[in-house]
Amino acid sequence: MAQPMTGGASAPAHWTRQGLLIVALCFLINMVDGMDVNIMTFVRQALQDDWAVPDAMMGSVFSAGLLGMGLGALFIAPLADRFGRRRIIMAALVLMSAGMIACGHVSGLGGLVAARVVVGLGIGTVLAAMAALASESAPLRDQNMAVGIVQAGFPLAAVFTGFAVAALLKHVHWQDLLLWAGWLTVLMLPVAWLILPGHDAIAAQDAPKVQLGELFTPGLRHRTFWLWAAVFFGLMVLYFILSWITKLSIQAGLSETNSIYAGAIYNFGAFVGTMTMSWLTVRVSLGRLIPVLLVAAAVAMMIFATIPLTLGLALGLAFLIGVTLQGGYNGVWPLAASVYPSRCRATGIGLAMGIGRGGAVVGPWMGGVLMAAKAPLWALFAAYCVPLLICALAAFVIGRFRAEG
Repeated sequence: MAQPMTGGASAPAHWTRQGLLIVALCFLINMVDGMDVNIMTFVRQALQDDWAVPDAMMGSVFSAGLLGMGLGALFIAPLADRFGRRRIIMAALVLMSAGMIACGHVSGLGGLVAARVVVGLGIGTVLAAMAALASESAPLRDQNMAVGIVQAGFPLAAVFTGFAVAALLKHVHWQDLLLWAGWLTVLMLPVAWLILPGHDAIAAQDAPKVQLGELFTPGLRHRTFWLWAAVFFGLMVLYFILSWITKLSIQAGLSETNSIYAGAIYNFGAFVGTMTMSWLTVRVSLGRLIPVLLVAAAVAMMIFATIPLTLGLALGLAFLIGVTLQGGYNGVWPLAASVYPSRCRATGIGLAMGIGRGGAVVGPWMGGVLMAAKAPLWALFAAYCVPLLICALAAFVIGRFRAEG
């Protein structure tokens, strides 16, 4: 999921046709990202049954893709400033396509893990590049909204993917679904080539140099550590839920098909939460709203885990968790942009994104370990409510820093 970028090319005074096309393209590419990431969640049970994969190893499959995303964001995406975003986004789409098609052909867990790393490399690269591109294509007043619209493509695609998998999985092999997802990703290549601007590279030597040590000076170090806490623990919980929602729903008493529907409804809630937060970023105190949403997410998670659920109640809670968890976490980034001075803002947020990817890797992996140990559902959710509440506290503290200037 893309994060708001700071700095970069000068913004247009108002919307242009090219800017609207670029934001629409970024939205579509983010939908492809959402399909490629979430389809593993929806075919998880069929995969585990087919290959006899234990939960602990399945956690490694989820974490492999997230590890690739982190590596792509840290090491490939920055090359866009040298070679241009068009080339880097095209290369990322090729990686995603090749990785997904490979997922449809591999015959063992090792090959699947390797293919998911390749998919993750592409997704991590394209997410970072799209965030900057969408922001630069929008007028200054609408930049956070533009990035929020792009973000919303990810959970929206997960909704459609969930319903499609639920309908098709009884009739086709799970690897065929991964193969089809790969070929759908291929279709984005000519569209991206036609719409993306061809010459957008900037001279890296012209950018101001910022020493990492500046983030740890007396005036900034507390802000840095609290921001790290918010993004690490927030993504830890977010990707635990995103990766294991179908398994958690089965443990709560739903059938395999209904658990896929629960995953789709969760992602619809995430879409609603993302769009709502992008609208609220310039209208309310995020330092107060984010903690309220994340605490509400923790309460909804514990209700989901501790009371008998009808199908309607389970789907309603999945929707509520999606709205509050995704919406609350997405508010962290515009909040974070206000705590650093402009000279080191991009560096501070970029480093925080890398730290957050560590939480994204740990979350699904730890969930797999706990499930393999037969932890009851209430204990699983209680364990993840702790980092969620830490994220809420960190957002509150960051909001205080913002208020103090």
